[in-house]
Amino acid sequence: MDMIKVSASAAQSTVIVATHSLNLIDGVDIQDIVHLNSRDGRAYVQSLGAEDTDEDTRRFLSNMAVSLGFRNSVLLHERCFVGVEGPTEYAALPALFKLAFGYPIQSAGIALWDCGGNDGALNFAKFLKKHKRTVVFLVDGDSIRDKEKEFSLNRLEKYGFAEKDCLFLGDPNELEDVFSDDQWADTMNAEWPRKDEQQWTPKDVADLRSSGKFSKSLHSLLYQHSEQAPRKKESMVVELTRRLRKPSDVPPALVKSFEDAIKVAREAGLAYWPEES
Repeated sequence: MDMIKVSASAAQSTVIVATHSLNLIDGVDIQDIVHLNSRDGRAYVQSLGAEDTDEDTRRFLSNMAVSLGFRNSVLLHERCFVGVEGPTEYAALPALFKLAFGYPIQSAGIALWDCGGNDGALNFAKFLKKHKRTVVFLVDGDSIRDKEKEFSLNRLEKYGFAEKDCLFLGDPNELEDVFSDDQWADTMNAEWPRKDEQQWTPKDVADLRSSGKFSKSLHSLLYQHSEQAPRKKESMVVELTRRLRKPSDVPPALVKSFEDAIKVAREAGLAYWPEES
């Protein structure tokens, strides 16, 4: 694969590789894969574009895996599984990753799983760790405070987790609080305007950070003052994410978590599973 990449990098040079080899497929960015299929006696091309969503990417991988004879895409690119708390992270993190790094999260070999809470993310990771798979969990930072018994590093080490396998997100407590006051105020004015027609200000957001759970306080504030307030607080981050445009818009705390997961995925390899003694 390195030789092919060198050949393709030469001036006025193009290399096309026709293969069913998973080793070769796994060696290139999924955005560089062109899947040829046939319909009614004609060949047609499937590939990913720069504007494709995470759902488009997962559909492409799944359909290609089916065409290759596999039931799902678990054999394609998934070097590191990441258990996340719920649908908010599952929906928002792929878009934020692509904005930050310029390529899909699947290209880094990372597969996200919605685990239904921090306990679910930990149990998912424990199961895969037991079966010798490369896995980390990414949960809100307040998990350490609220569930100290389960998420203390000493306890996690007993299950085989190294510190790099345990990703805690927040500034300092949860996903919602890593975004700036300005980002939240901009989203609130655009998506959930006030009933009194006043503008939301960054100070309105900043005042919520000093006490209680930030996401809950923010959702309550919106419900009190906006007729368009989201029914569930879980949708707030997704709406904010859609308004971000530049890599620098992605909060540094989130970029750091992504970089930690990328490092684990890059170092992933076959794990020796010793025989029972």
